[in-house]
Amino acid sequence: MEKPKLSRKERELAFRMNLVLDAAEDVFNEHSYATASVEEIAHRAEISVGTLYNLFHSKEEIYRAVVSRGQKLFFENIEIRVDAARGPLEQVRATVTYFFEHFTSVAGAFRHYNTATNGFQWELKSQLEQEAFEMQQHFTMRLVDICQRGVDDGVFKGGVPPELMATTVLGIPHSFLMVWLEQGGVDLMSLEPSCLALTDRVLGAASDG
Repeated sequence: MEKPKLSRKERELAFRMNLVLDAAEDVFNEHSYATASVEEIAHRAEISVGTLYNLFHSKEEIYRAVVSRGQKLFFENIEIRVDAARGPLEQVRATVTYFFEHFTSVAGAFRHYNTATNGFQWELKSQLEQEAFEMQQHFTMRLVDICQRGVDDGVFKGGVPPELMATTVLGIPHSFLMVWLEQGGVDLMSLEPSCLALTDRVLGAASDG
């Protein structure tokens, strides 16, 4: 089903909101949530502070919109990577590889996010986590199908429910990400080969593909 076309007014509003989010993303990346100001975001977006507040009610709301947009883009791009990969093993590896590439590209912002959310109101943090959870659940269901196909084709080992296999596959790069966060100065991409090798072992796939 095609999405209904937006009216001119709706397109203009979306354009202005994205201008603000682009500016806010730059400001949050350069500073931190705590030190970023609404005034600077408005200046970067080339609008008045009053106009900005007509679009977003607070800095927290702007930050939530920035993070939500980033989360949506992450899952949209990972779906594209999976679509382009051939076969179950290549699709799983594409998932892991994009995970590392994405978080390397937003490393500074991600560290700021982890710092910022510790000080957020619980309601706002819960909303962000719920949105990410729902998008991850959607992608997990696709990964379940990929794992099932891998087992059916004899590419992955049998005996493990595809739901458990998919959940484990997603958990592995996340665990590496947590290690990276705790160990400052470690190059995230340097952990990718070990993560791929561990993923292959979990799947029961040959390391050479």
